[in-house]
Amino acid sequence: MYRDPSRILAAALLVLGAIVCSGCSGPKPAGRLAFWPFSRGEGDDLPGITSPAERIDSLRKMGKKAGWAKPEEREQIAKGLAAAYQDEPDPLIRLEIVRAIGQCRTPTADSVLDAALNDSEADIRMVACRAWGARGGPEAAVRLSEALRSDVDTDVRLTAAQALGETGHPNAVAALGEALEDRDPAMQYQAVQSLRDVTDEDLGNDVNQWRQYVKGEPPGPAEPVSVAQRIRRFFYD
Repeated sequence: MYRDPSRILAAALLVLGAIVCSGCSGPKPAGRLAFWPFSRGEGDDLPGITSPAERIDSLRKMGKKAGWAKPEEREQIAKGLAAAYQDEPDPLIRLEIVRAIGQCRTPTADSVLDAALNDSEADIRMVACRAWGARGGPEAAVRLSEALRSDVDTDVRLTAAQALGETGHPNAVAALGEALEDRDPAMQYQAVQSLRDVTDEDLGNDVNQWRQYVKGEPPGPAEPVSVAQRIRRFFYD
């Protein structure tokens, strides 16, 4: 029997339309399009997830709070930061933890700063050096002297030398005296500046005179001063 092709096509379209409409009106599968990356809905903000920027902001506020908190509260803050430092893989977050705990000045904080001097990241070790320098005293001088002698990073050693001057303790003199023998002029210069701060002596920028001072020998004649050195002294001394 002959069938009109146009009628067959029309019937097929009607059936297809009915199937599509029944699918749209029927129940949708649970979680449909839940993982579509460009969806805008309730799934955008994941509960319990804190961004790195928010964590850094929180740590900085915690450090400021530790600066004026009572001793008991300060120790609680330090313990929380210590636990966070131990388990934190992100070096940027660890850096902020060390910076914050530097404000605590408690035994727990000291242990974290001690560990931070051996952190795998040089920037974190530098922050720890600055924190010890701000603490001052004999213990800080010992920790920083070890960092100055043993760290493999030049910037960390320069930071340790600077922080030793901030401690104001005579225990820093020996390590700074050794730094005068370094071949790096920047290290020699920083050692001289820190020796000035620690000893309250002013022998200028003559490294040889400072070497003799550290050894307990009377200072010898000053080295001739070049034009470049005179210009540097005019602007920096």
